Amino acid sequence: MNLTLSYYEENASKLSKRYESADVTTIHHRLLKTFTPNSTLLEIGCGSGRDANFMLKKGYNVTAIDGSQKMIDEAKRIHPTLKPHLFTMQLPYDLDFEPNSFDGVYSIATLMHLTKEEIYQTIKNIHTLLKEKGKFLFSISIERDDTDQNNKDLHQRLFTSFSQRDWVNICKNYGLNHLHAEVTKDGLNRSGIVWLTCIVEKV
Repeated sequence: MNLTLSYYEENASKLSKRYESADVTTIHHRLLKTFTPNSTLLEIGCGSGRDANFMLKKGYNVTAIDGSQKMIDEAKRIHPTLKPHLFTMQLPYDLDFEPNSFDGVYSIATLMHLTKEEIYQTIKNIHTLLKEKGKFLFSISIERDDTDQNNKDLHQRLFTSFSQRDWVNICKNYGLNHLHAEVTKDGLNRSGIVWLTCIVEKV
């Protein structure tokens, strides 16, 4: 298990409380605008289950995964109705679903924890999982003042650094065309952290 995942395993309870308290009004509004009502969605990196629970209540058919078993346990505890929708899977190779299974995929604050090679493979896999014209929404930090020259924070979590243009081009290389991008402040009001939300579509 890598150091990033170990941190989430060891701090699942504390992190879940933090995630549940974050202001996610903007991202939830964007999720509802992006995905057609009642569609089948995959959430990658569900953490405390906050966003999956929101989308489930809005009538979407949600499957939610996370690489940390302890985070999945927290999600089940906090949001009991999510239990049958939650699975432990690690990126990029555990995305074990049939091709063309999902109308949409979304991932909030997860992809930047992967290596560059893992990001490429994950996006390639997402393209395979999406139905034609299926959309992928992802939010990642693109600026941080809490990482060192190796893109690690004090907890040794990895934060791979790509620019907005890089993210758009990577998606395009794997058959996902850019639809929308917006830059926002941190939902936990941390200074020095800037977020990018992108929406791309399978072609």
